[in-house]
Amino acid sequence: MQEPRPPLEVILEDAGKFYTQASSSLSTWSGNFQRNTKSSFARMSTKNWIRLTVVVCAYILLRPHIMKIMAKVQAKQLQKMGDEDTAARAEMDANDLRGIVKIPGVESDDDDEVEEVRENEWGRKARVRQRKVVRKAMERHEEMLSMVGHESDKDIEDLLED
Repeated sequence: MQEPRPPLEVILEDAGKFYTQASSSLSTWSGNFQRNTKSSFARMSTKNWIRLTVVVCAYILLRPHIMKIMAKVQAKQLQKMGDEDTAARAEMDANDLRGIVKIPGVESDDDDEVEEVRENEWGRKARVRQRKVVRKAMERHEEMLSMVGHESDKDIEDLLED
């Protein structure tokens, strides 16, 4: 039976194999590139040299102009996206920015509304809960006003009797 080898020894052996394979592949690729480049330039005719020169010169001359045109197109696209974004923001009011949306249905007592829900609107259950909270708060406020109103009326009556 074989003894287990230390992991460091296995890693070093594998790293050595990888290095030899990588170096042999790189040397092969380098030799192929040099040989193919030399042979392709050696076999080029005058017509091919002229073609290569025209292509390189056209690239050098046209690239800056193409880059300017593409920059203008990109600027227009960014401007259009910015305009759309500002238009979307313009539709929002201060409450939308704070995350507070008008409490829908406070005017109506209908709890079974079916509305189209946008991204920044509350869900149906949240709207119903909020309506109930607002109604309770309004009732408490009215009760307090009525109590204060009766007390102020009594004070006025006391002043009138004397």
